[in-house]
Amino acid sequence: MCAQCKPNNNIKVTDTQLASQLSGLLHKVLNFHEVDGLSQMVLHELGHENSFSFNRATYLIDNPDFNHLLGVAGYSCDECHFHKQDLWQDPYSFLKDMDSAQYHNKVKTFLNDGLKKTDLNLESSKEIHELGNILGLEKPEFLFWKMKHGNNGLLLFESKLNNQDLEPESFNWRRAFLHNITALLSFCGI
Repeated sequence: MCAQCKPNNNIKVTDTQLASQLSGLLHKVLNFHEVDGLSQMVLHELGHENSFSFNRATYLIDNPDFNHLLGVAGYSCDECHFHKQDLWQDPYSFLKDMDSAQYHNKVKTFLNDGLKKTDLNLESSKEIHELGNILGLEKPEFLFWKMKHGNNGLLLFESKLNNQDLEPESFNWRRAFLHNITALLSFCGI
């Protein structure tokens, strides 16, 4: 487990600290746009304990034109010890560092039929929850957003935090912020 993922109950990240830290991802994506594995790196930043504190997370792209659902990036807090403490010190080595990360690599090889259904209710979709279970998430939550070229982004995640860990206003703000910041994954190469 990397230093960013080690639970530290004495230090609580405020909403302002979280927004300040993650808004820096915009410049990192611009500065390192040519780096292979950039979407995986962004997902790791979002997943760490000092960010959204995911147990596991999966980023997939749904391509309705070709009826494909493609796994792009996987995050497991148990695999953070494979990468350097600060991902951005040597971003070109991230994919090599993650060669032994089973969950990360399982997600990257995932290819399935797309979610091309006009009647799919994303708020209570049994298919989405089953997909999360297939990908190793026990209680998956998800976010879905429109991407360029008619594609859709899907983030499946299992959070260590729940609404009892934060004040309701903060919990709701963080969920809205997560939805907004995940769109940044759309600007990373596949």
